Amino acid sequence: MNKKILLSCILLLVFPVSAMAGSKSPWEMKLPFKNATIEYAISGVENGTETTYIRDSGREVASYHTTKTSMMGMTIVNETVDITTPEWEYSFDLTNRSGSKSVNPEKYMIEEYNKLSKAEKKQVHKNVEQMGSSVAEGLGGKVQQNAEKILGYNCDRVDMMGTVAYSIHGTDIPLRVESNMMGMNMKIEATSVKKGKVADKYFKLPAGIDPYLDPQSDAIARSLAQETIAMLKDPEGAEKLRSEAKQERMEAEEQITPEQQQQMEQAMQMMQGLFGGQKQQ
Repeated sequence: MNKKILLSCILLLVFPVSAMAGSKSPWEMKLPFKNATIEYAISGVENGTETTYIRDSGREVASYHTTKTSMMGMTIVNETVDITTPEWEYSFDLTNRSGSKSVNPEKYMIEEYNKLSKAEKKQVHKNVEQMGSSVAEGLGGKVQQNAEKILGYNCDRVDMMGTVAYSIHGTDIPLRVESNMMGMNMKIEATSVKKGKVADKYFKLPAGIDPYLDPQSDAIARSLAQETIAMLKDPEGAEKLRSEAKQERMEAEEQITPEQQQQMEQAMQMMQGLFGGQKQQ
């Protein structure tokens, strides 16, 4: 996958469908709550739970993930914590007692966005409003706004690359994700959304783990921010990405033979659960 297509995938994650409507900048999504706790049930190749804590209208997010994977007679436990602040993104493996941190790319995207003229900012908004649908379609997917109501919230549906995701309308908060990729099924579904104050303890870094900082992460984050904003201020940005994504998908489909697809599926099945936070029981 080339760099531009990679950036388009990042955009689909950073800018959810309709997130820009009525907002002052791409990062001021209007959530239906300021603080909330969301409980998820996970089933499929992994089974367990995840709890996500949201504060300050999404500027701070902490997710605690605990699952078990059964494979070849073994049960592997995965315990992770991910914390996002306006400055940093942290990822911790509680089983292996390791962690990492990187600059939150939104920090540099905001800086780059604020350098734009009024006309360029308007173009960024226009492109982002088109981006989710056009790029998803180019990658063989589709977007449907307000497709279903989950736990009382209207949700947008995105179908792409073997995954169906329902997120609260105009936000990046998923309430249901179903994936079937290379023979592996996974379902993550919210079981409750509770509005209200979230305790500080959930945003404290795990004791005894010093997160590793990749010395290149800052430069990478800056570069991605510059390229992303440059793409978004281009009047033809959304259409160019749609066309390139479609071409990339067609080339990829032509290059992979059925035998290669089967080999990839077998390899993925063997490796599933053998990386990351693992503990045999």
